[in-house]
Amino acid sequence: MGSRYEKNIRLQPELIRQIMAAPLPSWMEELKKKRFFFVGVGSSFHAAQIASILWRRHVSPQAWAEHSFDFVSLPQPIASGDVAVLLSHRGGRSYTVQAASVARRAKAVPVAMTGHGAIWGDSIAHRLETCEAEDSGVYTKSVISSLVWIARWIGEAGMIEGLRRACISLEAGPRFPSVAFGADLVFLGDLEREWVARETSLKVLEAAYYPARAFGLEEFLHGPHVSVGPKTMVVAFSGLDPRWKALRDYLQAVQVPLFEVAPGNVPVSAAWLSQLFWGQRLALDICRKADVNPDAMKGDDARYLKARESLKLISA
Repeated sequence: MGSRYEKNIRLQPELIRQIMAAPLPSWMEELKKKRFFFVGVGSSFHAAQIASILWRRHVSPQAWAEHSFDFVSLPQPIASGDVAVLLSHRGGRSYTVQAASVARRAKAVPVAMTGHGAIWGDSIAHRLETCEAEDSGVYTKSVISSLVWIARWIGEAGMIEGLRRACISLEAGPRFPSVAFGADLVFLGDLEREWVARETSLKVLEAAYYPARAFGLEEFLHGPHVSVGPKTMVVAFSGLDPRWKALRDYLQAVQVPLFEVAPGNVPVSAAWLSQLFWGQRLALDICRKADVNPDAMKGDDARYLKARESLKLISA
């Protein structure tokens, strides 16, 4: 276990078991009756999208995901009594923290889902610390733990049991594809699996610096399908929708390899967890084969280190 990134991946099943055994905060059930806005950036935005889909499916269609920058920068339909679930692992200087002020001005209820010891600009009455602070720049456990807490908040029995089953084997899923250097790596998914695809693409970009792109299934079939070619490998987090057959037929016709990460023996309602695990491990596998330190995020390159110092997040 040579990197903090790998260590954090390995910690996740036990972390999930702890979350499953923990008591639910008393305020969760009352707030569950409200309209929900899930807000985040980066991996937290991907988690917000997955959360909103699960909430619509199992609780109420009155749930939306918003990028933190958009939530702060544009007029929002959030109103008195609504709930803004703010996903920010560190809770420092970010648009997600500013979103708390937007929620308060609308007389909505801000809920912070954050890391242990995170410092927010303002105190928030409803705060849930999901895991210890990430010690790698490539986030894993903070994303997973936030989603598992949201799954518990939803409380759908089949999904909860599916998450327990997904925790039994972190190694579940197909063997990793052999990704040739310089390949065009395309990730696809539908519904919550689209955001698994986008999160996996982000992990591959951040950890391995490997060019990758991601699309929703229907988005891909309506244009970007023409961009694949001899160097492309498509990795699909597939589901049960008939449109997946259209994708298979198309890629077979143009002779582009398709590698599917299907739900397997985990219920479809919880397959996103095992697929997220698999995507995290794929990024690690690419790092190993390319001899890249997944924790570095090019901090070992003086040019990138200096340039990154100028990328200051906004004040809270």
